[in-house]
Amino acid sequence: MKKIFETDWLASQTIFYNELTGKVSQNINDVICFNNFEFDPEGLNNYLDFGYSILEQTPIKYVKFLRHSSRLIVHDNSKLEVQYLDDPVDKWIGKTCNEDDVFDLIKKSVHTWEESVEGEIVIPTSGGYDSRLLNFMVNDKSRVRAFTYGVSNDQSESLEVVYAKKLSDILGIRWESVQLGQFNSFLEKWDDLFGISTHAHGMYQIEFYNKVISNLEGGNGLLSGIYGDLWSGLVPYKENITQPRDIYKIAYTHQLHATSEACLLKSEQELLEGYYELNRERLKEWNFQLLLTARMKMILISYLVRVPEMLFSLKPFSPLLESEIVFSMLSLPVERRINRLWQKEFFQNHGLDLESMNLYGSKQNTLNNQGMDQVPLKPLNVDLLKQVIKPAYIEWINDKIGRQPLFHKILFKMHQTPKIKGVLHRLGIKEQRLVAYSAYLTLKPIENLLKKRDMG
Repeated sequence: MKKIFETDWLASQTIFYNELTGKVSQNINDVICFNNFEFDPEGLNNYLDFGYSILEQTPIKYVKFLRHSSRLIVHDNSKLEVQYLDDPVDKWIGKTCNEDDVFDLIKKSVHTWEESVEGEIVIPTSGGYDSRLLNFMVNDKSRVRAFTYGVSNDQSESLEVVYAKKLSDILGIRWESVQLGQFNSFLEKWDDLFGISTHAHGMYQIEFYNKVISNLEGGNGLLSGIYGDLWSGLVPYKENITQPRDIYKIAYTHQLHATSEACLLKSEQELLEGYYELNRERLKEWNFQLLLTARMKMILISYLVRVPEMLFSLKPFSPLLESEIVFSMLSLPVERRINRLWQKEFFQNHGLDLESMNLYGSKQNTLNNQGMDQVPLKPLNVDLLKQVIKPAYIEWINDKIGRQPLFHKILFKMHQTPKIKGVLHRLGIKEQRLVAYSAYLTLKPIENLLKKRDMG
């Protein structure tokens, strides 16, 4: 009997499949033949440059994933058939929407979900616009458990912590801060969930929920503001998308990737070129750029709901992934969305304009360095990785991720001050430990893959 799998308008649940074996799963590790696989040159190079798999192709030959609005049919003989369905986005082109209607849609969605779950409601709260809005929208504030982690040297002074505490005080919500730093110890757990589909950068979420869950009664719902920054207007329009490689400009990688220049497997850019030619005109539209970013990055960003659901049995929900809400936000007047003006005024009108309250908090972000210092990373295996990655690049990464002498610590601290960072960059003085850390997290899944192959 044939089986059918479908993705929604965003591919919020990633579906992987193996064209040779017919295996299908939401976990890429379930569909890879570890003792007999080949790398896909373009899939691998795109993975290295973007930090995650893109355009339906993983780094493994014949292992692919469904794009948005698609159907995968597994026939009785294990033959696979992929069908592209109508894109619901097309029905919203040219429509306009009222801000009050958008807020009402979000409120209705949150209240409906709130009534469907029992117990406490967990909201990861940075104090930013998205978590601020969700905390406000919950009807029964007594059920809310807000948790925040900081990213500065003194995590208690991080701006996220300061904002979240003030927000919780205003709304009368129970709030706690969570201290992080041991997340590199969860590399194996991360690999079990995501394998070679994306870089291993989200272990901090495992540490975060590992500490959060001990403070909960169990069976809790989780309210997430995933992608709110994209839809609301924080991410600006990118000009000069004039060639296939320019798609990287809207990949929103936060510099978390390696480089295909270090790859020994060379390839053409057929996937990127094909996608660019198909969407050349639409890439000039702000909304289409945002949708492309969201759809491309979903294979990575899904960890924000997958980690708490798969490892900690929380019940995640995000109204900002619902198509009607998203399309309504994207239909607001452009001038109101730029710099999130429509949301800023909403917070001003409801006494939640934290930015005007003269709150002091550190904007420094040293969390990854803290993680490397607290749980030193095991050097990458040069002998394994040299099959596909240039050894000199691997050795450079291993050298940079180690504990740094005083000079490099001072240099890193100087890079945390924007004005000083600008001067250092103009002088050609760069802080490279975080660059190496990003590359490490991108190459580590490849190393794990090769280890599994050699283990038989």
